Amino acid sequence: MSELASFVGIHVITTDARFFEGVLEGFDKNTNIILSNSIERIIYRAEDTNESNESIPSGVNIMRGMEIVCIGEINDELYGKINWEEMRGLPLKTTKNPL
Repeated sequence: MSELASFVGIHVITTDARFFEGVLEGFDKNTNIILSNSIERIIYRAEDTNESNESIPSGVNIMRGMEIVCIGEINDELYGKINWEEMRGLPLKTTKNPL
């Protein structure tokens, strides 16, 4: 968990397939995190051609570790090349383990 301390800008995917980015302000041993200047990004599927991707400012978010699937550092060089408006995605698979 100490690797998170060096992150500033991060992306977070939650168990309900929501996608956030923001500045990591704090965390604990349970991977509960505090994000500031956060944005929720809604990326539509390729077949949803009539929909425009959305970037919704959400300010400060406190996220429970049990709701986080993935945390990743934002690479500033690559980030600047992404056209968030035209990006399209594939549906995420479930995060639940089959019984």
